[in-house]
Amino acid sequence: MAYREENGQVVLTMSREDYERVLMALGMATGASMQGRGPLAMRVIVPLLNRLNEGNPNYTPYAEPPK
Repeated sequence: MAYREENGQVVLTMSREDYERVLMALGMATGASMQGRGPLAMRVIVPLLNRLNEGNPNYTPYAEPPK
């Protein structure tokens, strides 16, 4: 895994396996937050997951469920 900064942005280079682990960890954090009925998941984690996957044709963005 590699970290560098370029033009004011952080560039992470990782294996597909590590990327899947990051997504799994964020998904687990989302589930845990939703169990506690806290707003963390929808305010912070879900938008981050969506941004991490911008341009990924195999990703379906999360959306807040209707009330």
